[in-house]
Amino acid sequence: MPTFFRKLTLLSFALFAILSCKNDPKIEAAQISSKFDTIQLAPVSAEGAAIFKVTEGTVNWSGTHSIDKTGHQGTITLDGGALVVKQGQILSGNVTLDMNSTSVTDIKDPGERRDLESHLKDSDFFEVNKYPRAEFVIKKVLPSTMPNYNWVLSGKLTMKGKTAPVNIPVKVSIEGNVLHAESPAFPINRTTWGISFHSGILGTAKDKMIDDTVPISLKIVAKYLQPF
Repeated sequence: MPTFFRKLTLLSFALFAILSCKNDPKIEAAQISSKFDTIQLAPVSAEGAAIFKVTEGTVNWSGTHSIDKTGHQGTITLDGGALVVKQGQILSGNVTLDMNSTSVTDIKDPGERRDLESHLKDSDFFEVNKYPRAEFVIKKVLPSTMPNYNWVLSGKLTMKGKTAPVNIPVKVSIEGNVLHAESPAFPINRTTWGISFHSGILGTAKDKMIDDTVPISLKIVAKYLQPF
């Protein structure tokens, strides 16, 4: 990281608090506050930057019942996107998610797993027939003080036709012409995107209530495509 950004990092704000995720051994527990102070960085010119095409990646999710804290885990596959990168820093870009790829990873019985996956894809949750893609668009990149994660991708997530801000801490590394970006678990509120099945905001009975806050984590692999 250039000296300029190292100095800025030392002055960075406290973004994060620990998220206790008792039922999700597959996702590292961490949390970003939805509100945080920012520092203003001088704009980084895109001159000399490169475009990296997103070739693969995964979103890991965890859903939990509010009372007994049991639940399920699964994945959603990334389905393309591009990142503008300069000197190891992501400047802008977008990532798309294939909502039809939504899968459950903790249920062994094929029929039970298939039933839950079908439910997640219907109108109670992602409504994939109408909204087959979701997209995260990076608006700006901020330095992070979170150990092992060097940047925060600040942008907007569009899902089920609704758009809302999301901030994702990431560890970015580049080896040759391949970029890797990986986040810890961070929370989103599913009701922001109209996913309100068994939500507390609907007056759901406590024994049927599912947490509105859903921990997710992200992995991205992108390959150098061309100069910007």
